[in-house]
Amino acid sequence: MTIRTEFSGLKYAGRAEGDKRAYHVFEGADSMLVVSAGRSKRSYNANAIDRRGLDVVSRRFRGRKVTSGDVLKKARRRDLFPGRFDALNVLYAMVAMGRAQKLRERDGRSILFKIK
Repeated sequence: MTIRTEFSGLKYAGRAEGDKRAYHVFEGADSMLVVSAGRSKRSYNANAIDRRGLDVVSRRFRGRKVTSGDVLKKARRRDLFPGRFDALNVLYAMVAMGRAQKLRERDGRSILFKIK
């Protein structure tokens, strides 16, 4: 798969509010793009995630409160969640699509999400 085919025809899926910035999610056939504003006016941070990750999180954690660390350790899918930020981006994508809720409470310093 190439960048051109992976991200052609992206559609806006929604927005999730983080602690410091908003995350905008775009969906393609196999991948999703989580985009947030960078430090300067015209820069953006973009992270690609595999959309299968949303289904894995929904199945394994439905109805539970989780952190990105929980997803990383307990999902047992290093192919979909190679690092903590990959898991965090999947959780923000789920919030943007109405499949999870970002909670105000914390688990230590970690952000908690409630999976619907």
